Amino acid sequence: MVDLNQLIAQYKLIYSQYLIKQEIYEIELYVIASFPLIIFIIYYFFKGSFQKYYYLLWFKLNRNKRITSIKSSKDSLGKGVVLGLIVMLLIFSFGVYVLNTQSKESFSEMLLLNSNGTIGNYPSNLVPGEIGLVYVEVQNHEGKPMLYEIKVILEENTTNSTLYTIFNIVNNDGVWKAPINFSINSTGIFKIVICLYYYNITVQNFVYTNIFDQLVVSVR
Repeated sequence: MVDLNQLIAQYKLIYSQYLIKQEIYEIELYVIASFPLIIFIIYYFFKGSFQKYYYLLWFKLNRNKRITSIKSSKDSLGKGVVLGLIVMLLIFSFGVYVLNTQSKESFSEMLLLNSNGTIGNYPSNLVPGEIGLVYVEVQNHEGKPMLYEIKVILEENTTNSTLYTIFNIVNNDGVWKAPINFSINSTGIFKIVICLYYYNITVQNFVYTNIFDQLVVSVR
């Protein structure tokens, strides 16, 4: 049996580590986005040194050639090279920033599977006391780690009772495949309702996701 308090404490630790990684990632994005500006500022204040080394390199590469160009042409060439590099860096940085800051759809999903792990052919006809088995597959696409609760409810007409609950931490883009066992001792038409909840850090409690699966079972 999982100790829920320990699981919540573990989830809070995992979530805090996730937040730290997100903050570092955002800082890296800001640095990348501001890199062209940093290069421009460095060039603006130290362009004399850059030009000096550029001329030394230019003359070293062309010392065996007949030099007919004038200084202004070299100046234009040097400025053009620097300006071109800054524009390229600016385009690259802007592209990286946009691609990584665009809002992505976040959602959770829960699939109902039969005992073979496929959709359909669920155990819908049982005898009293017979054990039915299905699986639920919870997929986390929320962009962050999630602590999920699955609540299994037995419904008959207007009455319902919770059979049991299970919990698990699922990383982003992770999958949780959980077996759901149930048995009914009386005859009639019943519903097995499987509801998905998640732990909300802000309210410090589990919140219903409005996601559920249900299975109609006839017991005779």
